[in-house]
Amino acid sequence: MELNLIGLCCSQPHLLVYSKLRKMKEEEKLRIITDDVTVIERDIIPLARTFNCKYLVKKENDKYIIYLEKI
Repeated sequence: MELNLIGLCCSQPHLLVYSKLRKMKEEEKLRIITDDVTVIERDIIPLARTFNCKYLVKKENDKYIIYLEKI
C-alpha cells in the first residue's frame, strides 16, 4: 500500500494516515511519501506509535519515504 502526501498540509496528512493505519491488519505494510519533515514528526511517527507500527524514515533527494509495518 502507498500513500502520497506531497504538497498536503494542515490536517490532511494526519487524517489520511490515521484512516490507512486504522484499516491495516497485523503485518501489513504502508509506504508513505512526503516532502514535509514536519508531517513526519507531528503526524506520522505519533500515529505509528499509537497503532503499534514499526517505522523507518529515509530521505531521497527532496522527499521522505516512510515505511510502516503494523505489528
